[in-house]
Amino acid sequence: MPTALITGCGSLIGDAIARALADAGWRLALTDIDLALAQRIAGGLAPDAVASVHRLDVTDPDEVAGVVGAVAARSGIDALINAAGGGRGLGVPALEFVDHTRAQRDMIVEVNLRGLFEVTHAVLPVMIAAQRGAIVSITAARGLRGGPRAAVYSACKAGIIAFSQALAQEVGRYGIRVNTVAPGNTPARWKAREGENVRSPLGTDTSPDDVGNAVAFLLSDRAGHITGSCLDVSGGTALH
Repeated sequence: MPTALITGCGSLIGDAIARALADAGWRLALTDIDLALAQRIAGGLAPDAVASVHRLDVTDPDEVAGVVGAVAARSGIDALINAAGGGRGLGVPALEFVDHTRAQRDMIVEVNLRGLFEVTHAVLPVMIAAQRGAIVSITAARGLRGGPRAAVYSACKAGIIAFSQALAQEVGRYGIRVNTVAPGNTPARWKAREGENVRSPLGTDTSPDDVGNAVAFLLSDRAGHITGSCLDVSGGTALH
C-alpha cells in the first residue's frame, strides 16, 4: 500500500482527507501539532490504514526533519498533503491589514507558507530518490481572489498556488506531480456555523468531505497527467 504523509490532520479538513485516502487504499502517516488530536483521528480509521502518528510543528525545521526521516525510513513517502495552516484558527483575529501587528502577520506567514516550504523541502529528496510521488497542498478561495480582513492570509494562499505551479515544473522529470486544492468557506473546529457566510452560487459551503474527495482524486491514477493545477472546490465562491 502507498503511504501518504498528512500535515494538520487534526483539522476537520485534515480528518476528511485522512478518511478519503484511507477509503482509497492509502496508508497514512498522520501528523498535527496537537498529538492527542492526531491520535484521535487515527483511532477513527481502520488500523491497517494508519502507518504512524506524530506530533509535528511544521515551523520547526528539526521536528520536520525528524518526522519526515522516521516516516521515510519506516514506509517511504508516496504522497504529501500539506493541510496545516489557518488564520483565525491560529488565534489571529480577522483584521484589516493596517490593524495587524507584526507578530500576527508573522504567525500567519510562518504556519501557512514557511511551514509548507519546510515540509515540502524535507519530503522532496525522498520522492526524487524513488522517482515518483505526488504533493497536494491545501490553499483557499482567498488565494484565488483576495478578501477584506484577510490580506496576509490571502497572500499566503496565493503564494501556495504559485509555489506549487513553479515546483511542478521543476520536479516533473522525477515523476512527481504537484497540485493544490482551494476550498471555499469550510466548517472548522473553532468556527461557529454562520449561515450568512454562504456565498457560493450553489448555496452551500464547502464541506470537509468535498476537500477530501478532491485530494483523493488528485492522488489517484485518474489524475496521472495533472500537475501544476489548482482545483477550485469553493462552489464558485471565487467567482464573486
